[in-house]
Amino acid sequence: MKWIKLISIFTFIALFSTVNSEAAEPEQVHLSTTGIPGEMIVQWGTEEDTMVSCPSDNIVEYGTDNDNLNLSENGNSNMYLWTTCTHTTQLQNLNPNTTYYYRVGGEGEWSSVYSFKTIKENPDKIIIGAIADHGTSSNAQETTSNMENENLDLVIHPGDISYANGAGSGNGVGDQSVWDEYQNQIESLTSECPHMYAPGNHEEDAEPYGFDAYESRFFNPGQNSFWYSFDFEFIHFVSISSEHDYEPGSTQHTWLRNDLEDANNNREKYPWIVIFAHRPMYSSNGDGDGHGSEIEFREAMEGLLFDYQVDLAIWGHDHHYERTYPVFEENVYSNNSGNLDDPFYKPGATIHIVAGMAGRSTYDGLEEPQPLWSAYREVSYGYTFFEATKTTINYKFIRNSDLSVGDEFWITNTIGSEIHTEIPDNTNHSINDTQEKTIIEQIKELNYIGTPLTVIIMATTAIFSLKLRKK
Repeated sequence: MKWIKLISIFTFIALFSTVNSEAAEPEQVHLSTTGIPGEMIVQWGTEEDTMVSCPSDNIVEYGTDNDNLNLSENGNSNMYLWTTCTHTTQLQNLNPNTTYYYRVGGEGEWSSVYSFKTIKENPDKIIIGAIADHGTSSNAQETTSNMENENLDLVIHPGDISYANGAGSGNGVGDQSVWDEYQNQIESLTSECPHMYAPGNHEEDAEPYGFDAYESRFFNPGQNSFWYSFDFEFIHFVSISSEHDYEPGSTQHTWLRNDLEDANNNREKYPWIVIFAHRPMYSSNGDGDGHGSEIEFREAMEGLLFDYQVDLAIWGHDHHYERTYPVFEENVYSNNSGNLDDPFYKPGATIHIVAGMAGRSTYDGLEEPQPLWSAYREVSYGYTFFEATKTTINYKFIRNSDLSVGDEFWITNTIGSEIHTEIPDNTNHSINDTQEKTIIEQIKELNYIGTPLTVIIMATTAIFSLKLRKK
């Protein structure tokens, strides 16, 4: 049977191995980050007539003038057992707070002109999108379209990206065209905002593919495709894999411990640690189609999140939205409301987000009663994003149906922090806009060492109330 399968595969390859030296039209344009300011990774695909060679060029022409792309950079390409060739080119020495226009291709086969804007130097805040379990449905396309209005600086995607796996074509080799369809569907967003991924269970296809599509199509800055980290302004991001060995003593577990230890010792430069992976440590969507909490994964890895005080953990796998209180071993470490007047202040444990509502069919299997660690949950399509400063994170879940805010919470790591609450001008979220508020100078007169935290919080709330009444 093994030889029959191999003969079938080689026959299939031969059918698609017609020699063709002509370049193919670029498509599937997407950006990634190295985590280094002034750099951008540009990737795209070309549909070749063969699975064994990629004659299309790897050139990016770019510049600050739409009509004068006066800079050029060449990259490289790779293929797996499919006719799509992935091209990767790294741009360096980009100026901050600058719009760059670019096109990709070469040899007469050029893409349209796209653009992206670099982050300004020492920004006050950054905006990060987070979705999982996306796919190619009409709901997924609506999510993509809605996210384009958020002025995102980065998107993280914790797995189940295209749902291409298992789409057999009757020839002994899986049909990978769903990947092409997906990357074209999301191109309007990925061509202007870098995306970073973690592998989900639907990234693993049957033999002979495994995770080949995931590894070939997406850039990451690590030595391992399945777990890596990068710094992005004030945040240390960590992508791990719930699909590979994660038990204590494994390569991944040891790597994660070392990475989080280094990150926790570097809080002065990168005060926030955000981790993302596919299967959730905490989910109350365990009835019907839902999977619920991944207990083995939690037992193996949660201690590291707690020991090194990871601030946020963002997951997918269950197709709904859910947010926990700060929790460790199912024990709630803070039951603050998390709103503007009652934010989570150094809560001592990680807040977990399930963001699997981006487009794949929803799971309506919420367990009752709602667990004590679950702060909010909802079965609706939508997306999440958060605004981060050096001292605050403001996280929102946005419903696709009417762009209203389904859930929102705040974390702060400094009592005297500035809290940004403005909504970007080009959004239509149905909540009341509020101006930026800060804790006024009186709070700085408190003796933080000698004053109990409860007294500080009460004083802070009182000052906020006084300030608002005076307005």
